[in-house]
Amino acid sequence: MKEKIKTQKGFIQIPLLIAIVVSIVVISVGTYGGFEYYKTSKIIKEARRLAEEEKYEGAIKKLEIAQTKWIVKSLGLKRQQINDEIEVNKKSLEDKSKFTQALGEFNKANWQKAIDSFSEISENSFYYKDAQLKIEEAKRKMVEEQLRETESAKEKAEQKAQEEAIKRAQAEMQRKAKELELAKKEAQERMMSADNDGDGLTYREELKLGTSDWNTDSDGDGIKDGEDAHPAGGGRYIAQHFEWEYEGTVWTWDYSIHEDWYEYYKNKPRSPQGTEYVTPDDPFIKEIAKALKETADKENYHLTSFIVSFIQGLPYVEDYYTTFDEYPKYPIETFVERNGDCEDTSYLFASIVEATDIGTALVQFHNHMGVGIKTVHSQSGYYYPIGDEWYYYYETTGEGWQVGELPKDYLHEKAKIIRVWDDSVHYAYPGYIKPCYASSDFPGYYFDGKNFYSDSQCNHLTNCLRYKEFYVNPQTLDFYWDGSCSQIVVKGCYKSDTYPGYFYDDAMEYYHDSQCIQKARLCRSSPNYTDTYYDGYNEYWDSNCTQKVVPGCAKSVYYPGYFFDGKDYYYDSRCTQKANL
Repeated sequence: MKEKIKTQKGFIQIPLLIAIVVSIVVISVGTYGGFEYYKTSKIIKEARRLAEEEKYEGAIKKLEIAQTKWIVKSLGLKRQQINDEIEVNKKSLEDKSKFTQALGEFNKANWQKAIDSFSEISENSFYYKDAQLKIEEAKRKMVEEQLRETESAKEKAEQKAQEEAIKRAQAEMQRKAKELELAKKEAQERMMSADNDGDGLTYREELKLGTSDWNTDSDGDGIKDGEDAHPAGGGRYIAQHFEWEYEGTVWTWDYSIHEDWYEYYKNKPRSPQGTEYVTPDDPFIKEIAKALKETADKENYHLTSFIVSFIQGLPYVEDYYTTFDEYPKYPIETFVERNGDCEDTSYLFASIVEATDIGTALVQFHNHMGVGIKTVHSQSGYYYPIGDEWYYYYETTGEGWQVGELPKDYLHEKAKIIRVWDDSVHYAYPGYIKPCYASSDFPGYYFDGKNFYSDSQCNHLTNCLRYKEFYVNPQTLDFYWDGSCSQIVVKGCYKSDTYPGYFYDDAMEYYHDSQCIQKARLCRSSPNYTDTYYDGYNEYWDSNCTQKVVPGCAKSVYYPGYFFDGKDYYYDSRCTQKANL
C-alpha cells in the first residue's frame, strides 16, 4: 500500500537534500517492510495452527501480537485479515466455553440445563454437531430418570399397601401395577408417535432412520427429513456433462447433483404450469447461475444470451405421450434428464436468470411457452410491455435464437404474461424495435445485423461505404477507388498522390483509369530545369508539354512571353520568329 508523503511547511526545501533523504527512507522501509511482512505472515500461520488444535486463546494472542507489527499498524497490510481471524477465534473460544459449561452440567446429570446450554451453540459452530448429539443423549437420560421415578413410586405404593392390610395391599398392588403398566405403555407410545420437529416423521421413524426428531433436516441438504430419500445422509451424486456453443466457442461443463434433490422434485405432485416451477432459490440453481455469470463476466459476454445458449444446447423433447402443459417438469428434472419441451426449458432458463437478480416473466401462447427478460427499452427485437416494464422475448428451444427473436407463428398472438416475482398475470401483444447500431467498422454508418444504412434509424440503405482511403461494398466486400463503388481496386494499380486523378503501377507507369489499362502522358515540372516541364522523355516550356525546349533558346526574364537566344528576341519557343521590341 502506497501512502502519500506530505511536505510540512517550515521544512528546508532543498531538492537535492530531499531526494537523498527520500531515497534512504524508501530503501530502509522496503528492506524493513519485507522482513516485517515475513515475520507477520509467520505469526498468522502459527495462530492458524493453534486454532486448528482448538487453542483459541493462544491463537488470539498471536494475532494480537501481529496487530502491533509495524507493517500492520502503520501500513495496514493484512489488518483486515487479522481482525477477521481474531473475531472468528473469539467466536470459536466462546462456543468452546459454552460447550465445556454444558458438558459440566451434563456430567452433573443436570439434563435440562445441559440441553439449554447445548442449544445456545449456533448451527455454524464447530461444536454444533457434538452439541446436538449431547442434547439427544440428555433427553434419553431424562426419559430414563422418569421411568426410574415411576418405578420408585410403584414400590412405595406397594409398601404402603402392605402396611395397611395384606389383602387390600395385594389387590391394590395389582391394580396399581396394571394402571402403571398401561400408563407406561401409553406414555411410551405417545413419545414414539410424536413428531417433535414437524418434518413428517415420528420419533419411532426417526430412530429407525438414525435421524433427529429435533431437526427437520438432519443431513443439512435443504430437504426435510420426511421428504428426503436419504434423510440421514448418503446416497449418490448424479454426474452431468454439458456441451454447447456461444459466439464460435464450444463450452463444456461437468456438474453433479445429489439424487435426493432429483427424487424430491420427481415425487412432488404435479399442478398446471405456473411460476411454482421457477425455483431460483434452490442451491443447485444458484450454483449454475453463479458459474455461468462468472464466465460471462470474464469473457465480456451478454449474460442472458450466454445463459440461453446453454439452455438451447439441451436436447429438445416433445410431450409425445402428454399434451402441452400436462406434465411440466421442475428445473432439476430437466437439468438431470438433460432434455425437456418448451415449458421445461423455459422454467429452467427463468430460474437461472432470476438467480442472477434479473427480472423474468413466463410468456405463454396457445401451444407454446417462452421467457421474457426485463431489460432496457433501447434493446431491439420483440418485447411485451407490462406497465412501464418491457420484457424481451427469449426462445429456449433450438439453438441460435437471440434476444428479441420471436417465432413467426406468434407475431400476431396476444400472449399470457406471468411475471415471476409477483405471480401477476397480464395479456399483451408483442411490440417491436428495429435493430440499428452504430457501425464500428464504418464510422458514421449504421447496421441492422445484415445491412448498412446512412441514418441512425436504419431506413436509408447504402452499398458503398468509406473505408480508410478506399470505398467498400459491404455486401460483396469488394474495394473501390471512388464513392460510387464503380472504380474497383486492382492489385498492383495504385492511386497517385503526386498526380491526383491518375494511377500508376509497380513499373511507375501512369494511367488514366483505376485498372491501369489506359496509359497516360503526364506533364509535370522538370526536375532539371527551372520554369520548364517534363513528360518523362522531353523538356517543354509550357505546362501542357506542347512547346518543346530548344537548346540555346531561353525564356526572357525582361519580356515575359518572349524568348532569347543570347543575342536577339523571338516570339516563339524555338527562337525562329524574330520579334520587334
